[in-house]
Amino acid sequence: MEERGIRQSELAERTGLTAKHINQLVSGNIGISTDVAILLERALDAEAGFWMRAEADYQAHVSRKKAKAQLLEFSQWAAKFDPGTLQRHEITGPQDDPATKAERVLRFFGVASPEAFERTWLQPRVSFRRSQAFPVTEQNTALWLRLVERNAQHLDVPPLRDVTLRRTARTLPAMTTLTVPDGFTAGRAALAEAGVALTFVREIPRTRVCGATWWLAADRPVIGLTARGRKPDIFWFNLLHEVAHILLHPRRTTFLDLDNEKALKDPTEQQADAFAEQTLLPDDARAMIARANTREQLLILAARLGVGPAIVAGHHGYATGHWHIGGSLRGRITDADIDELERISANRS
Repeated sequence: MEERGIRQSELAERTGLTAKHINQLVSGNIGISTDVAILLERALDAEAGFWMRAEADYQAHVSRKKAKAQLLEFSQWAAKFDPGTLQRHEITGPQDDPATKAERVLRFFGVASPEAFERTWLQPRVSFRRSQAFPVTEQNTALWLRLVERNAQHLDVPPLRDVTLRRTARTLPAMTTLTVPDGFTAGRAALAEAGVALTFVREIPRTRVCGATWWLAADRPVIGLTARGRKPDIFWFNLLHEVAHILLHPRRTTFLDLDNEKALKDPTEQQADAFAEQTLLPDDARAMIARANTREQLLILAARLGVGPAIVAGHHGYATGHWHIGGSLRGRITDADIDELERISANRS
């Protein structure tokens, strides 16, 4: 209008709009509708697309400003997630400002607000008994689950076959003779053939998660593990515990298993424990292990049973309380092992 020397009243006459309408347009109090864009095209010889693009750009600018202010309100919520985990998995960057961090965390979970995060992740998925002695950070537990889910979503796994999974479960004890990373690799491949996606994400501070089982779809179960306890026998027991949930309990049910919650376990957890124990070591083997008196006897039993010494030593310690006899055989899951387990799990083949 300034360039062409047109007053608001003249533009109103040319377009057929009221002077008030033109004044509101010029003042930015109302937007340019499609109908008005056509009128401006005729009156000013500037195509309607120009006005529509200008309107869209302006509205996007206004929306971004509002969103930026809202994200700053969300920054306190985003700050509750473990920063080391967020940066290790490149969810956020070390130089991100609070608003950017909040937006990237929301995008990672696929939600628009902390309230949506609560409805989508905490209420239906992070459902576990609260221990009075061991407080658990729910947001970081959801973060761990989402990382496991992200790994599992890209695995090429056929639909679940129960018969194949039962057969595969019986082969897992032999894999305990390998290093934890190599055994995990073999177990991951075998379980994938049975229709189970197995993945590993290191424990996040104050989550106490040992493992979890849930379903991406009706025929796509996922098992996630941590190295909670840092002992190979615990690691393998937890894996078979999660396999039991898939075989024995209703589909589409999420099981989130935390350490030090033994006293609070319900029958489904007890059934999963029994399955893991019987699969790793048959009844007669457990009795023989409990009678062993020396480290050498435990090594011989491990060789006869075809399982790793850690499995035998771990059962002996739990059964007798004499951890000094086979304690050195249990070994330890090292930091290097954890790095390797995460590298294997991040492989999307």
